[in-house]
Amino acid sequence: MSTLEHPIKSTQEVSVWQLTAKLVVLAGVLMAYSYCLLLTIGSVLKLAHS
Repeated sequence: MSTLEHPIKSTQEVSVWQLTAKLVVLAGVLMAYSYCLLLTIGSVLKLAHS
């Protein structure tokens, strides 16, 4: 019975790791996008002031 429960537990751990990896990648993409957006806004403001 423990042999039947083990694969379920391991697949749940794998799905949790996959979900964590997806969230980390998504957070990285959003941070990079917001950073580029801030750089763009900053350059536009510099151009507007000059």
